[in-house]
Amino acid sequence: MTLSDKFQKYGIYALYLTCFICFFSSALTAIFSVIMLVCWLASGTFKNIPLILKENSITLIGIVFCTLLLVGIIYSPAPLEVSLDFFKKYRVLLFIPIVLSLTKGQPNMAGNIVNALLLGYLFVLVNDYLVDFGLITMNKLALKRYGGGFLVIFAYLVLQRSMLEKKRRFLWGGFFLIISYHIFFILNTRTGWLIFIALAVLFISQYFFIKKQLIFYIVSLFLLLGIFYTSHSVQNRVSETIQNLQNYDVEKLNSRDSVGLRLDWYQNSIELIKEKPVFGYGTGAWEIAQKSLVEGTSTQPATDPHNEFLLTTVQIGFVGLSVLLSLFIDPLLRSFKLIRRKEDAQAFALQATVLFLFIGCFLNSWILSTMPSHIFAFLIVAFYPVRESSRHVSPPE
Repeated sequence: MTLSDKFQKYGIYALYLTCFICFFSSALTAIFSVIMLVCWLASGTFKNIPLILKENSITLIGIVFCTLLLVGIIYSPAPLEVSLDFFKKYRVLLFIPIVLSLTKGQPNMAGNIVNALLLGYLFVLVNDYLVDFGLITMNKLALKRYGGGFLVIFAYLVLQRSMLEKKRRFLWGGFFLIISYHIFFILNTRTGWLIFIALAVLFISQYFFIKKQLIFYIVSLFLLLGIFYTSHSVQNRVSETIQNLQNYDVEKLNSRDSVGLRLDWYQNSIELIKEKPVFGYGTGAWEIAQKSLVEGTSTQPATDPHNEFLLTTVQIGFVGLSVLLSLFIDPLLRSFKLIRRKEDAQAFALQATVLFLFIGCFLNSWILSTMPSHIFAFLIVAFYPVRESSRHVSPPE
């Protein structure tokens, strides 16, 4: 093994550790990411970048998006440190070409990346169950404090493995049930519940022919009704959401509940977009722009509108929004190419990856957040590339 090969191997190990640790610590995630970057440079695999950019158009989209944010720093009214902090949070999009070039030609990369993510999630899952059952005290790792709806993608991936790995079907099926209980009975995440339903519909449409889809949809509906009447968390959050919507006053913009606050901020964003629609206010400028807009009113200030699409448009205009939308459209187009190549399982997982982030970005700024953005980037690395090996997964009869 040459020195270059050794650095590549160490870089891949750092990648796996980054996948695992992104659930626990932003600081450690940054450290292992830097180690991966150093190994990428030392191994010489950065020379693969031109070919990676040519073969994977999503890498160019990420680079263009980050470039727009970089240019947005120049004309942003926000302090330089604030603009740089916003820009830094989107650097995960640059991980995609780096990781693809680092791992090019390495076997079993997709499965290893997903396994590393699943292992990290398993630790989170065990911790949440221990907290919920009162066996340990509440801690920073327990995601029930602030949702964790992005974890729902793992329910899809585990359910998919139960379809693909027949010898371990009951193992993966049991894991899916454990995850489902975690989502609906432990996590307090309306976004996650919505994504779960959307992914369930997607999964049924992917893996079953039309004559069986209706049956599974009906069964799923009854299961959801059963969950609603047995989960106090679901009942309370749904009732709270309905009440918040009923109490919302579109004219006053003075909400203090979670739903009303978002609606206020969405309206603020639309007003700001009308003022500077093309290139926006600049990177990191949402908070300052909104503060000027709501000064003297009772609207609650915020650092972002909890909507990635509105945040992007306010910062870098419709130019930036078009690039952001391409980040979702491009993988969908790639999934159809994979299906034509008989790479059904990979294509289906890629579609699920896009769907989970797309819905999440409507209700949160998930690309701005560490965990969901890293999960998305690593799953893109796993499922986006066109590889030589193929595995055809036909829907059951």
